[in-house]
Amino acid sequence: MKNSNKEESKSIKSTDKLVEEAKVTQEDLQALGSKDANLSHDGGADEALRKRKRQVDFSGKGLDVPGEELDDAQEAVGSEDEENNHYSLSDEKN
Repeated sequence: MKNSNKEESKSIKSTDKLVEEAKVTQEDLQALGSKDANLSHDGGADEALRKRKRQVDFSGKGLDVPGEELDDAQEAVGSEDEENNHYSLSDEKN
């Protein structure tokens, strides 16, 4: 056991070494290219996303989940039993 701990401690890098490795060099920046470059190679289709007027809504509030509204009263008071909702139950496939 003592040997494995010594080997493990040899593989752990010092904070100074990690900081040095994390520095971005001029060469790194050149390899990455411009921030405005089309890195996705989609022919510029992502330009509309850069110029959008509204933020992307990741909340999921607009999702249509059958039966989701059936427990709104329990949600309001914090006593919802999420795992027993129809949309949370598994079927024979999973």
